[in-house]
Amino acid sequence: MAARGNIPAAFDGHSVQAHGMMRHGPFTGVSSSAGHPSLEPLPHQMLGDKIAAQEAEIKELVGDNRRLASTHVALREELVNAQQEVHKLRAHIRSIQTESDIQIRVLLDKIAKMERDVIAGENVKKELKLAHLEAQSLVVARQELKSQIERATQELKKVRADVKSLPDLQGELDNLVQEHQRLRATFEYEKNKNVELVEQLKGTEKNLIGMAREVEFLRAEIQNVEKRTQASKLYGSAAVIPGTFADAYGRAELGETATAYGSGAGKATQQQL
Repeated sequence: MAARGNIPAAFDGHSVQAHGMMRHGPFTGVSSSAGHPSLEPLPHQMLGDKIAAQEAEIKELVGDNRRLASTHVALREELVNAQQEVHKLRAHIRSIQTESDIQIRVLLDKIAKMERDVIAGENVKKELKLAHLEAQSLVVARQELKSQIERATQELKKVRADVKSLPDLQGELDNLVQEHQRLRATFEYEKNKNVELVEQLKGTEKNLIGMAREVEFLRAEIQNVEKRTQASKLYGSAAVIPGTFADAYGRAELGETATAYGSGAGKATQQQL
């Protein structure tokens, strides 16, 4: 492209003529009047000079054409190179865009992964808190189990001591069994004896009830006798009741025959007592 400014100065203001072409128009140095060419014959020297000048000009034009051709080829090569460079730049731009898209996607994936990691981290924090609480509860449970194990150990020691003293306890148990058997036999004996005593007491109670009734009856008889005695004193005549007699104070008393009522029960009572 820089060769565009390298056009030879010989073409400035002149028409470009290809190699082997003749220039139309008047020759250099040939004057014309009113636009009509001169018909006068030119000398041979002037014609030779003109031909030499035209040949030099033709050679110069040929050189210029060659330079133009080489310049055209160079420009075309530069155009091809520029087009290739444009294609390369476009491909590079597309690759850059693709790489940028890939990088953006990678960054988006990283951001999404980081967000997931953050959420997972929060879940891990919650799980750690729960694990800490569970660890504390396990520590408390461990202490409780330790205290239970200590109590069980103490109870086991007591049980072992009891097992060691088991023969003595067995001897005491045998003695207690024998004592129980003896007390059982004594109880049965006392029970039978008490049954007999209860029967005797029931009979005695019946006799006492009968005697009480008899005493009440006798008291009633005595009161009747006293009333009769007092009545006989009042009327001056003593009524003699069979089986009774008067004491020194004038009270009537029963004789031996008066105790015949209920005498069998009294004898039975005396025998039991």
